[in-house]
Amino acid sequence: MTNLPPTIFVLGTDRDIGKTVTCIGLISSLLGPDCGYRLSDIGYIKPVGQQVVQVRDSEGEPIEVSADKDAVLVTQLMGIDCDRYGDMSPVVWERGLSEEIIDSAAEESLASTRDQVMQRIRDAYQRVAQGKRIVLVEGTGQPGVGSVGGVSNSDVIRTLVEMGASVFVILVAEGGIGSTIDRVFPYIMALDHLGTHIDGLIINNVRASKMEKVTHYVTSYYEQVFPDIYGHLVNEAKAPRLLGFIPEVPELRLPTFRQVTEFLQSRTGTVETITEHDWSEPRSDLPLVRNVKVISLDFGYERYLSPGDVVVVGVNANDVILSTLLLHERMLRTKRQGLSGLILSCKQAGGLDTEIRELIRARSLPTITVELDSAEIVQRLDNATWKIQPYDELKRRLIAEAYRENLTLWPELKA
Repeated sequence: MTNLPPTIFVLGTDRDIGKTVTCIGLISSLLGPDCGYRLSDIGYIKPVGQQVVQVRDSEGEPIEVSADKDAVLVTQLMGIDCDRYGDMSPVVWERGLSEEIIDSAAEESLASTRDQVMQRIRDAYQRVAQGKRIVLVEGTGQPGVGSVGGVSNSDVIRTLVEMGASVFVILVAEGGIGSTIDRVFPYIMALDHLGTHIDGLIINNVRASKMEKVTHYVTSYYEQVFPDIYGHLVNEAKAPRLLGFIPEVPELRLPTFRQVTEFLQSRTGTVETITEHDWSEPRSDLPLVRNVKVISLDFGYERYLSPGDVVVVGVNANDVILSTLLLHERMLRTKRQGLSGLILSCKQAGGLDTEIRELIRARSLPTITVELDSAEIVQRLDNATWKIQPYDELKRRLIAEAYRENLTLWPELKA
């Protein structure tokens, strides 16, 4: 296949460094006025995945396809055509595969296995790239992942280049100064030694209070220090281009009440939803959960609650439940944002008045009941890690704003 579109390949210095968020931000930037692409112009592929999820259709029903979780998130959240998940997620590094590959190498059959895997990636990339004006490739973990089988990120990059693709390699690093430079350094050297190189750096998750300092010193290092000290040791004598310093977006670490509900349901299987909410489509009005607070007082607790809080209260504390509903309505009127949800603990104890239940159903405050006691609910939620979900429309908008305002891509990538 000739005339392959420009291809952006996103790597990270570590796992969970923000590659998927960066891909969402890059797609948002490509769709912006500065680049001028349409959604139908953009292809996406994650050649080697590690964590598989069941793909669901537009009605939320599971279909007979499994794919890497990040590929599902990016395509569904961004609205990318995702009829062919087998191409967008062609290789999955399943548990036990490393041992299998090493055994194959001992039997001198590794080359055949590797060739089959790389051919699967080539074929999938060609199908994803067909009819597109640009392709975004999300790498796996840090650059060395997959090296046990000869399918590391650098191997995939070289394969795409050999196919004739013009590949722009971006490395994502956590915001800092010395720690950031130290983490990036071995990957600059390693990828250069393996026959490729890092074209651009995105410094991610920079605290607002340190933005000016981080920008100054990291820029000074790569523009003035790195070329003098290490330029003669790499084929690309110049340092990677600094594409942007992306500010920290604290809201990305917060769940929605829908995610809290799904989490508790998956852990307990005993969640009852009292209020009816249509969660079948991505929505920008799903409020984020700022804090989870237990109410153990009969009165005087209102001053401790703020918009965005989720309140946990015993299922039979009817007066407190009523007061919480009224407080939520008052917040909506006066602050334009109410509570994010209400969790009624100790469901099995019963005691929720019928009139209170009907009031809950008539109000806008999402409410669930759970068999766990209040302390256990808070403990489980505090220990949870909240990832972006395919329905997190608000987070998509926040990411788009952060990247469009702080990212500058190569001029060659403009539509």
